[in-house]
Order: sequence, then C-alpha cells, then structure tokens
Amino acid sequence: MRNNLNLNCLYKVVEKGEDEAQYEVLMFFSDAGEIHTNTLSNVYQAYRFHNKDAYLFKTHDDLGQFALDICKEVQAPEVFILSTQDYNIGLDTCSDIRGFREIFRRYGNIIENPDQSKKKNNIFNKLFN
Repeated sequence: MRNNLNLNCLYKVVEKGEDEAQYEVLMFFSDAGEIHTNTLSNVYQAYRFHNKDAYLFKTHDDLGQFALDICKEVQAPEVFILSTQDYNIGLDTCSDIRGFREIFRRYGNIIENPDQSKKKNNIFNKLFN
C-alpha cells in the first residue's frame, strides 16, 4: 500500500442492552483499497475480547485507539472514523463522486497519526517541499 494515504473506517453500533453497546468495524480502507486482513487481525489481537471473526470493541475509545494503531502500522497521516448512521446521512447529501469521496472527511471524526505529524514538522521538510 502506498504511504501518505488517508484511511477511512466505517463502523456500526451494535446495541446490547439499554445502556450497553459495542462497536463493529465494517470496512477499513484508503484510496488504494481495503487494508489487508492480516494487518487488521494482527493489530486487533490486543483488543480481542470476543471469539467471532468480527472486529468488535467495547468502547468508542477502543475503536479509536485501534484505528490509530492501524494508521501507525500503515504509516498513514490520519484516519477518518464514521458510523453507518452518519454515512447514510452523508450519502443523502452527495450528488457526485467528489461528494461521495468527501463523506468521511465531512461527517467523520479525524484521528491524526502523531508519528506522521512529527515528520511533517521537520525543518528539512519545510525547506525542501
């Protein structure tokens, strides 16, 4: 996978009770395509609490940390996290392919990769870019 591509994570909320929910990752991809299953599975091992093949998380914070860990693993500058509910709202507002590509950016939560931010702020990068 090419470096410097923004990542997108689509998840759904799985209701478990009145005050209890889990978060399931449905898709994790960039402009270059889906993130390889081996990468997702290897990073997910630290979060695994369920025996299913799904990527389930107990809290939204765990989901965010997982997304950041994937971002670091593939050396992406940032990841956009979006629920299926917000994704559907975004779909209603877009009328062309450009709008479709911007759904995650407009409606998602962004998590920046601090490792990539350090590289951007390097004085030599500013001088030679």
